[in-house]
Amino acid sequence: MKNLDIAAMFYEIADILDIQDVKWKPRAYRQAARAIETLSVPIEDIYKKGGLKAIEELPGVGEGIGKKIEEYIKTGKMKKYEEVKASVPPHISLMMKIPGIGPKKVKKLNKELNIKSTEDLEKAAKQHRIADIPGFGEKSEREILEGIELVRQTKERIPLKKAEAAAKKIIDSLKVLKEVQNISAAGSLRRKKETVGDIDILIASEKPEKVIDAFTGMKSVKKVLGKGQTKASVILKNGIQSDLRVLKPESWGSGLLYFTGSKNYNIEMRKIAIKKGMRLSEYGLFDKQTGKMIAGKTEEEVCKKLGVKWVRPEEREM
Repeated sequence: MKNLDIAAMFYEIADILDIQDVKWKPRAYRQAARAIETLSVPIEDIYKKGGLKAIEELPGVGEGIGKKIEEYIKTGKMKKYEEVKASVPPHISLMMKIPGIGPKKVKKLNKELNIKSTEDLEKAAKQHRIADIPGFGEKSEREILEGIELVRQTKERIPLKKAEAAAKKIIDSLKVLKEVQNISAAGSLRRKKETVGDIDILIASEKPEKVIDAFTGMKSVKKVLGKGQTKASVILKNGIQSDLRVLKPESWGSGLLYFTGSKNYNIEMRKIAIKKGMRLSEYGLFDKQTGKMIAGKTEEEVCKKLGVKWVRPEEREM
């Protein structure tokens, strides 16, 4: 599903345009992002059924933004996003990732203190030069220093055993919820790579909002980075980032396959599906002509319908 990816790109475009003093366009991109991230169906399915016209009819999406969505659906890339991202120095993009620092604050800090790097920002905060700027204060300085540290920590790879121990605590905390039908680690952690970038957790549930609230409210959470209807990201007190995705029970198996990876394994599986007149996504295995769901509840079911052998996650490196 490309909904969240497209929404994230539009939000980032809006933030950068805000910093560059571009008028009205940031608001348009944010409106489109909000509309897309709250869709109950994959945006690619909307496009498949109604083409560009159906995309442009979505709330907050007009002709210009609609064409950008079409481009991403067709190619997996968005030229406008790449251009806007390349138009700002790397330290600006990094500063915008720090919790508590939005585009307006980045712009103001650059103007007042001539910040040119994350190191400049850290130095200014430690010297208490930020607290005196209108709209900031001592709390802002503390949040900035914490944010810089969090960004540094989450850049580091985590040893497998440490990641497994942290994931077990999360899973043990959430699996007792009556709303949770299935739960598992995913990504490189499930594939048992020697080191992982973060902890991916998947849950099957009919009530994602309850699960998201429980995840972001865990005692082990230090900072909530993002919270949506079916996805959330947090920084744990041990400095590790954990991302949660909530799937519908009927899509559990296909979602687990997709979010476990590897990327090349997923590509090969999709190629097999296409050759057999089917379409495979995190939502399930579908008949390409009728759109009818063929499989999705378990990984084994999906593999059987594709005519391939189910292999252990750690064997999915290609």
